[in-house]
Amino acid sequence: MPIAPAAKISFPLDIPQVDVLATEQTRDNKFIITVESRCETTQCGVCKQEISCNYGVGQAVRLRHLPILGRETYIDIRPKRAQCPTCQHNPTTTQTLPWYAQRSPHTQAYERYLMKQLIGSTVADVSLKENIGYDAVLGVLERQVDKEVNWDEVDNLDTIGIDEVAHRKGRKRYRAVITARQDDGNVIILTVLNNRKKRR
Repeated sequence: MPIAPAAKISFPLDIPQVDVLATEQTRDNKFIITVESRCETTQCGVCKQEISCNYGVGQAVRLRHLPILGRETYIDIRPKRAQCPTCQHNPTTTQTLPWYAQRSPHTQAYERYLMKQLIGSTVADVSLKENIGYDAVLGVLERQVDKEVNWDEVDNLDTIGIDEVAHRKGRKRYRAVITARQDDGNVIILTVLNNRKKRR
């Protein structure tokens, strides 16, 4: 009896303006997805004008992304490069894309996922469950929480959540994460307080 091919599904990658070039499942059951940017321009790092990406590609970047079927997933991309025709010495610029931050090892979607994992858990718990470094989780916390609340994005304060997140390894020191559930069901982070005391 012939062996039936494995069932396959397709789903959104939650990354805008990219084409998938290849997918791979490693021996340790991780998924590697290689993508290419569809954007053909970027801002010059000097004069800030929009320039064409006509200078090849940069070094490959690997970013942790949302898990697929409970398995670690990574996005590989070689960002495009551009050379400014008007600036002195024609400097080159590597394309920046909105779905990941420079020097961050994660996609924005994965960092938002980690923020949800922190609710009701400690940094150490999330670090262990997601198999990422303790300091990497703290870095996500710093990047994802704005210094000030954009009240234009807040439409409901009826349900407020206060969760404790341990922020020092080996010490009983906590930060308080203040969240609010919105009308569409999403939970947004209002602020992170330095301690659990009533006074800030």
